[in-house]
Amino acid sequence: MSEHAREVEGVLLVNADDQAAAGDRVAALETVDRFQLRPRPAHRIRDVYVDTGDGALAGSRVALRFREQDGRPLLTLKADAVRSGLASERLELEAPWSAEALQAALEELRRRGVELPTPPPEGSGEPRRGAPVGQGAGAGEPLADLAALGLHPTQTRETTRTPRDVVERDNPGAGPVAELTLDDVAYQLPAGRARLLEVEVEAKGPGGMETVQSVLGALAERFPDDLRPWPYGKLATGRAVEQLLAEGRLEGLLDGDGRIRPAAHNLLAEFLAENSP
Repeated sequence: MSEHAREVEGVLLVNADDQAAAGDRVAALETVDRFQLRPRPAHRIRDVYVDTGDGALAGSRVALRFREQDGRPLLTLKADAVRSGLASERLELEAPWSAEALQAALEELRRRGVELPTPPPEGSGEPRRGAPVGQGAGAGEPLADLAALGLHPTQTRETTRTPRDVVERDNPGAGPVAELTLDDVAYQLPAGRARLLEVEVEAKGPGGMETVQSVLGALAERFPDDLRPWPYGKLATGRAVEQLLAEGRLEGLLDGDGRIRPAAHNLLAEFLAENSP
């Protein structure tokens, strides 16, 4: 995993009555502010977040995720989010699934005081907390390896991601400074399924907070009736959706495609504001 990498990103929630049409308008953009937008092929993403039975990771404000992107397995750890305007910055450690990636994630968790029992090689005795990853861990089926560490799924979602490279119009040969994606997010929850449509902007290459803020601000200004700033990550949003579904508070607030109607977005935001740390 990369050493103490920082992720800078921000989200706008598609808030139009016809969310699909609003998403199409964003996806069709060729320029925004001082930037060109260059289309890339869509991705299919499946994310499974894991935690201990007593929520030790959530209690430490850490998220650990196993992702399959177009069939490629990845392990990601995120923490320490700091919000500034429309965007936020946080620690992100991400690497292809492997024993080394798993060990790096466990070391970061231990640094934060989260000790997990590590399974020893077969036949060598009881699991030990804080020990190196056992032989074969990280080389097998990811969710089984994570379960052996006491980590179990807490949220599953599937996303169709339509990405655009964001490049400076005055210097297009310098490469992307950000990535703009339209994310059609489908939460698979015990109480049912629900979808949201988001626009996400993440800094890339030489891009940083100013770049992300500029793109998000220009999009919000261009589509004031279609997009609203959304200061919550997909994991926290999914937790709120799960709770509201379980309580029946989203009854009648999903459209024919399973998307949460704009009428419920304020309800979601209020719930998140009251329950976010």
